[in-house]
Amino acid sequence: MEISFNKIKQAPIDIDYSNNLAKIIGVIERIDRSLVKLNSNFSAKVNLTCNRCGKDYKKNFNYPLELILSEGKYNNNDKIDVIEFFNGKIDFDYIIESEIASIEEDYNFCESCSNTEDILEIEF
Repeated sequence: MEISFNKIKQAPIDIDYSNNLAKIIGVIERIDRSLVKLNSNFSAKVNLTCNRCGKDYKKNFNYPLELILSEGKYNNNDKIDVIEFFNGKIDFDYIIESEIASIEEDYNFCESCSNTEDILEIEF
């Protein structure tokens, strides 16, 4: 789903979007000429690989997701989550893919490995 930046005014717009990967429910609203704020809840069931044992598993995620969406380059140095769009449209599939990529790049442990107190030995 894509929404044009031009269609987003000061009044919040409800968002309820899901694809085969995840779901985003919340609101978007304009905060200035080129910025839109997304306040939402993100939920997904993500295929992961345990960083400890290498086993593939699925994990459910459900958490608040707040992003600034920029129409064009974002020039501020704030330490906030910003996604830049350069075609004049907000692409919610891209937001979902980006969020899932962030989850996959984190350290992930399956249920067995996260509940163990065994010390992991590393050989160099």
